[in-house]
Amino acid sequence: MLENSSQPMNKGTIICVDDERNILLSLHDSLSQIATGYAIELAESGVAALSIITELSQNQIEVPLIICDRAMPEMDGATLLTQLHQQFPKTAKILIAELAEISHAIQASDRTHLYRYITKPWDETDFSLTVREALRSYEQAKQIAVQNQTLKQMHLELQREIANRRRAEALLVYDALHDTLTGLPNRTLLVERLEQAIRTVRYDSTYQFAVLFIDLDRFKIINDSLGHTIGDELLVAISTRFRQCLRNTDIIARLGGDEFAVLLEEIQDTSDAIQIAQRLLESLYTPFNLKGHTVAASASIGVVVGSSSTAYDSAADLLRDADLTMYHAKKTGRAGYALFDRQLHVQTLKLLKIQSDLHQALERQEFILCYQPIVALSTGKLIGFEALVRWHHPQQGLISPGDFIPVAEETGFIIFLGEWVLREACRQMHQWQLQFPLHSPLTISVNISGKQFSQVNFVQQIEQILLETGFDAHLLKLEITESVLMENAQSSTSMLSQLQALGIRLSIDDFGTGYSSLSYLHRLRLDTLKIDRSFVRDVDRSVEQIEIIRTIIALAWNLGMDVVAEGIETKKQLFQLRSLKCEYGQGYLFAKPLDRAAIETLLAQDLPLQYLS
Repeated sequence: MLENSSQPMNKGTIICVDDERNILLSLHDSLSQIATGYAIELAESGVAALSIITELSQNQIEVPLIICDRAMPEMDGATLLTQLHQQFPKTAKILIAELAEISHAIQASDRTHLYRYITKPWDETDFSLTVREALRSYEQAKQIAVQNQTLKQMHLELQREIANRRRAEALLVYDALHDTLTGLPNRTLLVERLEQAIRTVRYDSTYQFAVLFIDLDRFKIINDSLGHTIGDELLVAISTRFRQCLRNTDIIARLGGDEFAVLLEEIQDTSDAIQIAQRLLESLYTPFNLKGHTVAASASIGVVVGSSSTAYDSAADLLRDADLTMYHAKKTGRAGYALFDRQLHVQTLKLLKIQSDLHQALERQEFILCYQPIVALSTGKLIGFEALVRWHHPQQGLISPGDFIPVAEETGFIIFLGEWVLREACRQMHQWQLQFPLHSPLTISVNISGKQFSQVNFVQQIEQILLETGFDAHLLKLEITESVLMENAQSSTSMLSQLQALGIRLSIDDFGTGYSSLSYLHRLRLDTLKIDRSFVRDVDRSVEQIEIIRTIIALAWNLGMDVVAEGIETKKQLFQLRSLKCEYGQGYLFAKPLDRAAIETLLAQDLPLQYLS
C-alpha cells in the first residue's frame, strides 16, 4: 500500500488500485486536481485494497469511488469490484483496461456493477469528466437514499399515527356506546339494535324478539344507607350475574341509574322471554357480599314482545311500553315481572294525556280541595279536616287522585301542586275562622310528598304561606309517610325541628305500613300517628289486627302522641276502636270528603258527626 499524501478530507475516500506504481501516481495527481475535498488511498493489489476498505469501514468512512485496473496479479479488478459491491453497493466503480481488454471489461460490467470503464492511456479531459460524474452520481444516490430513508420513516410514522387514530376512534366509539361503570352497552347501542330488530320484523313475519325492562327495587335506600361506592359495586355485580343468564346473541344494556334493559333476539314465543325474566330474578336471590356488607337485591321487570302483530314504529315506543310494564310489575308486588298487553298501552296513552294536561290544570283552576272531617271518636265532635285534592278535567270529568297523583310525583309536578294545596287549605281555613267565629278552632291536615319534603326551601315556603294567608301555624298539621321520613333520614330531623319551631304539628301518615324504628320516632317527637286503613278494615273481626292497633295506640301514648284511625266505615269498627281507647278517626261512617259548600253547611249546624252519618 502506498501512503496517501493528501490532506484529511471529510467527503470520503477515493481508492485507486493498480499493480503499476507509475499509474497509481498518475491517478493520484489527476484526482488531486479534480476531486477536491476527498482523501485518496492508493493500493498496489486487490488484497491491499480490501485491507484499506476494511479499515475505512471500521472507522465509518465513506468510499464514494473506486478506480481499479482490470488486469492485476493475485486478484483481478473484476473480482475485486464484485466483492466490494457487496459491502459498498452505492460506491461508483470505474474499471481501467487496455484497449485490447475492453471486451473483458464489458463482460464484467454486469456482475461488477460498473459505473464506467476507461482505456489506457486515458484522455485527461475524458477522465476528469468521468470522475466528476461518478462522484456526482454517488452523491445523488446518497441523497436519494437519505430521502428514501426519510420517506420510509415518515411512512412508518404515518402508519403508526393512522393505527393510533383508528384505535382512538374505536375507543371513542366504544365509550360512546358503552356504560363506563359496568362496561355494558348503553342506551344508544341498545336503541340501534332495537331499531334493527324492528326493521327485521317488517320484512320477516316469522321473526320475534323481546325487550325486558329491569329496575332494581329500593336501590335508593342502598345508596343512601351504604354510600354510592357500595351502590356502584352492586350495579357491577348485578351486571355480571345478569350476563350469565343470557345467550351470547342477547344484549343487556344499562340505561342509567338502576335501570337495565335486555334485548332477546329470535325467540320462538313469549314463553322464552318469560323464562329469561324468571332466570334474571332468580339470579338475585343470593345476597351480594360487598366490602363487608351483605346486600340483598331484587328487581321488577317489564316484558314486551316484538313481532309482526305488534308492529312498533320506533325503539322509543317499545321502551316506553316496557318501562310502563315494569312499573306495573312493581305496583303489583316487587321482585316480579309483568307482560305487556294492549290495555296497558291504552293506560299509557291516558297517563300521557294526564301528564300533558296537569301543568295547564293549575292555570285553568281545575283543581279543587275537598275536606274530610276528623272527629273525636268518643263524642263525634269535629276537631279538624284532612285536605284532599280533586281534579275536575274539562273533558274527562272528575279524575281520581290515584290516576294523577302518581303522574304528578313522577314528573315533579307534585311540588307545584303540593304548594297550591297548602296555600289553598290555609286560605280556606282562615276564611272559615272568620266566617264561623264561635266555632272551636279546627285543624287542617295536609299530605306532604317526598319531593316536597326534600326541597331545600320547604320550611321557608310554608312560613311564607302562613304569612300570606294569616292562618295560625298551630292549627296546621303536615302528614308525612314513614317511607318519606326514612328515605330522608339525615335531613328529616333538622327539617322537622324547623317546622315545629314555627308551631306546626306533624303526623306520620299510614303508620304501620313503613319501616320506621322506635328510637327514630322517639327522636323526632312527632304529634300524631295515623293508623292506616288496612289495619282498621278488619279490626272488628281479626284478633291480630286488634292487637296491632292496641300496640300502636300504646306506642303513641308512650311517645306523647295523638292517634287518628283512617278508613272507619262501619259502626262495629267504631265501637272496637273506642274500646281500644283510640281518640280520633275519620272515614265514610262520619263523612266522605266534602266540598266547600258542604263544609260550610256542616259548620253552620255545629252538630256531632256521629248523628250526621
